[in-house]
Amino acid sequence: MSVIDIFPWNDNSNTGVQVIDEQHKVLVNILNQLASHIAFKTDIPTLNVILDELVSYTVFHFQAEEDIWHQYFPNDRLELEHKKTHDSFVETISITRKQIASESKDTIIEGLLSFLTRWLATHILENDRYMAGVVFFILSGMPIEEAKTKAKERLGGETKVLVDLILTLYEKLSINTLNLMRELKYRKEQEELIKQYTAQLEIMFMKTVGLATTLSEMRDPYTVGHEQRVSEISVAIGTEMGLDAHRIEGLKVGGHLHDLGKMSIPLEILGKPGKLGPIEFMLIKQHPQAGYDVLKDVGFPWPVEQIALQHHERIDGSGYPNGLKGDEILLEARIVAVADVIESMSTHRPYRPGRGLEVALAEIERGIDTAYDRNVVNCCLQLFRNKGFKLPS
Repeated sequence: MSVIDIFPWNDNSNTGVQVIDEQHKVLVNILNQLASHIAFKTDIPTLNVILDELVSYTVFHFQAEEDIWHQYFPNDRLELEHKKTHDSFVETISITRKQIASESKDTIIEGLLSFLTRWLATHILENDRYMAGVVFFILSGMPIEEAKTKAKERLGGETKVLVDLILTLYEKLSINTLNLMRELKYRKEQEELIKQYTAQLEIMFMKTVGLATTLSEMRDPYTVGHEQRVSEISVAIGTEMGLDAHRIEGLKVGGHLHDLGKMSIPLEILGKPGKLGPIEFMLIKQHPQAGYDVLKDVGFPWPVEQIALQHHERIDGSGYPNGLKGDEILLEARIVAVADVIESMSTHRPYRPGRGLEVALAEIERGIDTAYDRNVVNCCLQLFRNKGFKLPS
């Protein structure tokens, strides 16, 4: 029988306590067996065997886990609340086991899958990893209450991202996955469906990013296409540098949104023909911080907000807004900084005509190790001068 990974497991799921992590993997395997059985063959006797195995194993696992936590914070509120979640789990599975014999099994089973996935996601990825974090800090000599605070800080938004990812995957895909696999019986078709769904999500995501860019360009028609071109140049440089696909995707989005903060600048300054005064330039220099403030709470899987914040920083510390130097500047921001200069100098602005690509390339070459990152500049020059890369239209 084919197996569905309804709860994908990886190293991010580990608590760091080996015996607990090994037992968690067994639990997840039982859940995946349950989902696979439902998808391919829903006879009640085998289903009940799997449920009995699930109850039996969880009782064993819960006792082992509770013994471990009890060593470090006996009768603490945290330990007691954790035990309650264990008790409620066993009770829920036992009730479901009885319901399957007398009620509509499809509804009950799919409800059970939803419960198991949600419970395991929050319990393993959030509660158990938090408890393990508390133990880690207690072992370092920290008082328990301080250890709780530190453990929560260490997990931070990472846990929420992991839990949300698991639950989103389940909510969006699991029921459709089960129905599809009942009909097709082949994982290949399911994988194709997931690819299509992922592609649709990517298209919708980039359309949303494009909408933000369009709104920015509507305010400043003189720079229409600037963000798009900076994004394309950044992606080309990052690819030449050998960055992985995930970072390349982040560069693409970061390039599109690097100047989002300019929406906070008055139009008469953005479109002013001629040199800016000191106060006007001071306002312009606030746009990286404004972009960061808008993007920081979005929750991108890439450092998009840092790209917006740092793309005017310079290697020698002469940039703004924070005067960062060298490797203090995010690599993606160093790449966007070079792409931004190439695009800006090559195209027309209200206050000056475009100076052309060669002038722009000469400018970044002069700024190696002072304004711009040497590796980024060299890869950019290689692209334009030796590999025939053209300035995006």
